[in-house]
Amino acid sequence: MGAWLLGLALVALSVAGVVRWPHPVWAAPIACAVLGFHANHRTRRTGRRGAAVLLGVLTLVLLVGAGALAEVAFGVASTT
Repeated sequence: MGAWLLGLALVALSVAGVVRWPHPVWAAPIACAVLGFHANHRTRRTGRRGAAVLLGVLTLVLLVGAGALAEVAFGVASTT
């Protein structure tokens, strides 16, 4: 449940950034967050323990990446 909320917050932040500072750099954090949603959904639906662990790690990496890319996008878009 926490990954869904974190991903939703990152998407909302990125969409707000697109509205406030239109720039194509915002596509990267949105894409990472959406891929994180998908990986988290697959984690919940898998029946194998090894696949669940790998998908959980992938979810974590994608959401951390979305946060880092949102920070970079904010820096790039707000200065242009």
